[in-house]
Order: sequence, then C-alpha cells, then structure tokens
Amino acid sequence: MGPGSLDGVKVLDFTTAFVGPFCSRIMADMGAEVIKIERPVADQENRFTPESLPTRNGVPFLHLNGGKKSLCVDLKDPRGLEIFHSLVKEADVFVENYTPHVVRSYGLDYPSLSALNPGIIMCSMTGYGQDGFAHNPEHVCTDPIAQAMSGLNWITGERDGEPYTIGGGIGDTITGMAGALAVGYALFHRQRTGVGQYIDISMIASLLFMDSLGMPHVAANRGVPFHYRNGKQNTYTFPMGVMKAREGYISIQAPGQGPESAWGRLCACMDRPDLIEDHRYVDDDARLAHGDEVVAIVESWLQSLPDDEAALLVLAEARISSGPVLSQTQIFEHPHFRAQGAFQEVEYPELGTIEVVAPPYKFSETQAWVRGPAPQLGEHNYDVLATHLSMSPQEIQELTVQGVLYESEAAKRRRLEDSLSG
Repeated sequence: MGPGSLDGVKVLDFTTAFVGPFCSRIMADMGAEVIKIERPVADQENRFTPESLPTRNGVPFLHLNGGKKSLCVDLKDPRGLEIFHSLVKEADVFVENYTPHVVRSYGLDYPSLSALNPGIIMCSMTGYGQDGFAHNPEHVCTDPIAQAMSGLNWITGERDGEPYTIGGGIGDTITGMAGALAVGYALFHRQRTGVGQYIDISMIASLLFMDSLGMPHVAANRGVPFHYRNGKQNTYTFPMGVMKAREGYISIQAPGQGPESAWGRLCACMDRPDLIEDHRYVDDDARLAHGDEVVAIVESWLQSLPDDEAALLVLAEARISSGPVLSQTQIFEHPHFRAQGAFQEVEYPELGTIEVVAPPYKFSETQAWVRGPAPQLGEHNYDVLATHLSMSPQEIQELTVQGVLYESEAAKRRRLEDSLSG
C-alpha cells in the first residue's frame, strides 16, 4: 500500500460509542497514527472474540477502531495523567466525544492541553455542542434525539404519516465525517500559521447542515415550510423514488414533460404513449396530484417483466435514472461494489480474515485503507510508551503491576505473538 495523506500525524483518541471512534477511524485510514486512550476495563463489553463477533457489540467496535493503537491508562492516577500529558506535548490532534463535564473532570479541556502544546488541535464532538442544552445535565443527546431536534425525523416517513427515525446511526457517522473534515482544515491552517485551535462539533448542527433543501428555503422565506416528508416518492418531481418490482424494489427518477423527457421515455418503455398527453400525467405537478395512480401503473409494468435485472436493463437502455434497492447482504455480493473495491480484507489473529468496509476515498497520489485490525484493550502499551516516551519494558511492566496501565489477556497474547513472529 502507498503513503497516506496524514502520514506522520499523531492523533490521541479519547472517544467512545460511535461518533468519536468513526472520526478517528477516518484519520487512521488516511495514515495518521491514532492512539486510542482507554480507561482500564473500559469498552471490554464491546470487544470482539470468536464468540462475540456475531453480536451487535463486537462488530461495530471492529469497524470503528480498525488500524488504531490501544493505550490503556488510568487518567485518575497522577502517573497516568502525566503519561497522557507527555503524549499531548508531541501530538497533533486530540479527539473526544464525552460530555463537557467528563472532559473537565479529567483535566482534558482545551486551555489545559494548549498550555502543554500550543499547536495541538482539539476536536470535541457532542450531541448538543458546548453551549445551549449542553450545560443542562438533564438533557442527554443520542443519535435519535439529534435526528428529532435537527428536523431530520420531520422530513422522513410516509407523506401523510408520522415522522420516522433513520437507522444505521446516521447522526453519528455524519458528525464523525464532519469532525474528520474539520480536523483536516485545522491541520492545513496550522501548517500555514503554526497555530492550533479548538473545534466544537455537535451532532444536531451536523444533521441540520445536511438539509440543503428545506432549511435554506425556510430561512430565506421567514419560516414558510418548504416540503414535508416524501414517503416512497419525491414531492417536487414525479415519479422519483421507490417502486415495487417483480422480485424486490427499484428506485426510478423519470420527471419532465413530453416524449423526449424521462417521463416520456418511461411511457415508451411501458408501451403507454397515451399517458404522455393525458392531462392527469402531463407534467410533474399533475402526476404528483395523481401519484397513487402513477405508481400503480409503473409498478404493474415492472412486475410484468421476467425479473428485476430485465427491468433495470430496459430502464438503462432508455436512459432513465434507476437502481435496485439493495439490502446490506445484497450490497456485499453486488458486482458493482466488488469492482469498486468497497470491501477490504483484514487479518485478525483470533478470528482469521474478515472483510470490512473500505474507505470511500480514491486519491491519485495517496491511499486510504484500513491499516490493521481493531486493537485489544491495552495492546499497544509497550509500543506507544517505548516509541514516544522512551520508557523501558521494565518501567511499563511496573506501571502495569501498580494498576496505572492495564493490558487485557487478549492484548498480551497478541503482543507476544507479534514479538515471536517479528
């Protein structure tokens, strides 16, 4: 593999759950050395073993922490905090996603860290940010709450139904990507000026910013609503959305007016030229007003074809935007994603070869890739402290015995196996 865009960048990762680890995972994929600062026995329940891998806990940890190093240190012990402060002095980035009072309780706030290293970039990712509800301990923000308060729930669901919550931790992932992007900008600024800075990112604000249609309209028109939830079909061009086909679902976009439009070409595919000039279906507004009828006509045609592949071929030949609605299982086997290199094999000592989702970035001069398995708890204590602080194995072992450092049995096995193989 080639060099990464962030080769040489040192990141201290004090994160948990999803949003923070996803942000630092992106930086690890780009070549940064990401040192995951973990508390003794923290996140043990989220680790993966051959028995826990199929569970909902083990797999996300594997995905979110690939290529990172684990340093497990008790920050409540003055000697542990001293170790952390020593790492801060040579670090480029510090990422955290705890509530503000947790960060302050450990003395990990930006004024304290910048006093040790004026060039450090600190990125805090929280539900509310550092202001507003953030100061009220009764207000706890998670992904579903962020979706609700950002307006995302309001535009999701059936047109005349109730708001829906989107699955997949979308608030966490979008905020994590926003955090990685912001850190990149801050690194560029520091390269030009030598000055570090503090970055405050909230999940709610990230999701609010993502709405590039509704909120700008509402803001420009003093609160006048733009659109409501779409359901399976879009509300401003029609048809545009999910249709039931013979085997599964196909998303089709065929707006316009006249025989040369996408709608006209779709009518030709269906052998229904009469629909083009029919006043009920003549343009997007008319079709939207008769949406159920349009969907019924198109779905009846789709289901008359031999299979979904045949339907997609006809639509493609007619230059009509369309694509299959794929499940995660179908995505994993789909030839497009295989051709794109959407998955990468990672070797786990305990689990063998596992395919993980690869980074989506394709650079001409650098490479983004998952640079190794997710770490076991405390797996890199010896590596990190010897490399960065010049500590001897004897010093590290003594701190481990004293409880300042922690190394799980799984981490110890990996370390010993690596030393034997190396």
